[in-house]
Amino acid sequence: MTTTFKQSVHVALSNPGESGALEIRDATLSGDLKPNFVQISTRALSINPVDYKMITGELNFNKKPLPRGFGSDVAGVVEAIGSDVTRLKVGDEVYSDAIGFTPFGEVFRVPESKVSLKPQSLSFSEAAAIPLAGLTALQALRDKGSMKSGAKVVIFGGSGGVGSFAIQIAKALGASEVVTTSTNEALCKQLGADRVINYRNESASEVLQSSHYDLVFDTVGGYNHYEQGVKLLKSSGTYVTIVGDGVSLPKLIPRLLWRKFKSNFTSPGYQIFLTDSNSSDLDVLTQLVNEGKLKASIDSTFQFTDEGVREMFKKQMSGRTKGKNVMEVKK
Repeated sequence: MTTTFKQSVHVALSNPGESGALEIRDATLSGDLKPNFVQISTRALSINPVDYKMITGELNFNKKPLPRGFGSDVAGVVEAIGSDVTRLKVGDEVYSDAIGFTPFGEVFRVPESKVSLKPQSLSFSEAAAIPLAGLTALQALRDKGSMKSGAKVVIFGGSGGVGSFAIQIAKALGASEVVTTSTNEALCKQLGADRVINYRNESASEVLQSSHYDLVFDTVGGYNHYEQGVKLLKSSGTYVTIVGDGVSLPKLIPRLLWRKFKSNFTSPGYQIFLTDSNSSDLDVLTQLVNEGKLKASIDSTFQFTDEGVREMFKKQMSGRTKGKNVMEVKK
């Protein structure tokens, strides 16, 4: 089985918002599908900070030589299934966090375990905005933060991709108070935040009650957020982060290890983690969408051209994205 398609390819370690880093090229998938894989025709996709950080070389997890594929969030239609696939069938409309399986193109293959039926009420673009950011928010609050109903939660960066989902999921999990930091008060209030602190004018640790909160979820990073968050937490609380301090990895890793080690003996707790892409948690997000408790906030929509790809990354890297940026691949 051979499929020819267009794929955006990472060709150089440089700024993806400028010429030279990425190119749309002809690509081919050949050979039989692995037994547990599905082949998906992409309708829409979205990007996350991890995408541009890997393209610039700021994060160097991918050891495959250039040129190589990339990408994470997608929504599309199943067009072929492996012999061991049981949950999905050809023609299903699905979505996935397919990071590591080069989905930034018209077609890709991914294990069934990372794919779920997309919410029927959502367009492909809306569905593509959810997977990685939604999974990250869910796992940060429910698993790493052990959030319980009635918890008081602070979210740094409420209008970003992960933060916008975290506000909604915290409320869906029963938070009695959700405070977030953002310059977009209207959006955060619309998503369910009880209080929005404009970080340009005031610091959360200065205006909020110390030792009052059960969970701080940091989606922004920087030592100043860690310092503020620890002051806000109860002794039994937990600080959860998906980002570091904005320094190089050799400097960052010892800091994170020390905080994690210290939290084993003193309070509050400290958790940093990488998102686990899996269909079970995507099903949880789908249920929240179906119940009207979760929606995607889309900032801008782009087209699948070389210029469109550059403009999408330029917008993502500007730091001014409210929610998610998405790209239409096929109508």
